[in-house]
Amino acid sequence: MILSGKGLFSARVLENRAISPSTHLIVMIRPDGFPEAQPGQFVSIRITGAGAPLLRRPYSICDLTGEALTLLVKIVGVGSAAIAGTRPDEMIDLLGPLGNETFPDPAGEDAVFVAGGAGLAPIVFAIRRWTREGTIGRSVLLHGAECRDELLGDVAGGGPTEFRCATIDGSEGHHGDVVTLCEQLLDAGRIPTDLLYSCGPRGMVKALVERVDGRFAAHYTSLEAIMACGVGACRGCTVPVATESGAVMKAVCSDGTVFRAREIAWDEWKD
Repeated sequence: MILSGKGLFSARVLENRAISPSTHLIVMIRPDGFPEAQPGQFVSIRITGAGAPLLRRPYSICDLTGEALTLLVKIVGVGSAAIAGTRPDEMIDLLGPLGNETFPDPAGEDAVFVAGGAGLAPIVFAIRRWTREGTIGRSVLLHGAECRDELLGDVAGGGPTEFRCATIDGSEGHHGDVVTLCEQLLDAGRIPTDLLYSCGPRGMVKALVERVDGRFAAHYTSLEAIMACGVGACRGCTVPVATESGAVMKAVCSDGTVFRAREIAWDEWKD
């Protein structure tokens, strides 16, 4: 069944590869009838036939081709561990694609992409999609992680024009956070300032807004939030968005996942 461009599907696992101690790359055969998705959209999933967990888990689409659907799954609890433990030929139950606001096409302009941890997923989808379609100029991907073992740069292969990384412990690339790396590259005139796209922990995106946002023509971010229903019904993933009359609460899953980063009322966003 497909309603308003989304539906319920069963997807067969084609490949499951650990790309860090906590993150798996899961490639599934694209189900028949699965709608075309845009960068920033996600699927809400559970293992077919599994008794627990009962709630679905949301994951940004990492890539979508005519043959395959790819996800990054970071293990943070029982549910994600079960999904990360799937094997080839097992079935995964999908609801999607979900999310109504997506990353806007760069229309030939240069772009910088900043990703923290598994926030790399929608960023990779955007770069790969626009590279295949020839709608992006120079693309620079900056990826941050705690240490070398948690870097997921291999996932971005064949995508960006340039790739740089940052690790908090200094074990690979820039020693420090990815926002500082971005700031230093801007100061040195080594990256373009047309468009900025980001996805990662809230603190990372807030720091981007505070420290470098104004140096880009526009900054779009795919927000990370805890989502229960995935369709905006439970209102559990709301964020405050600034308007002329004050902050308005919007659901990340249905009003997003993509927002103009500078329009988020960051200081009013409480857990």
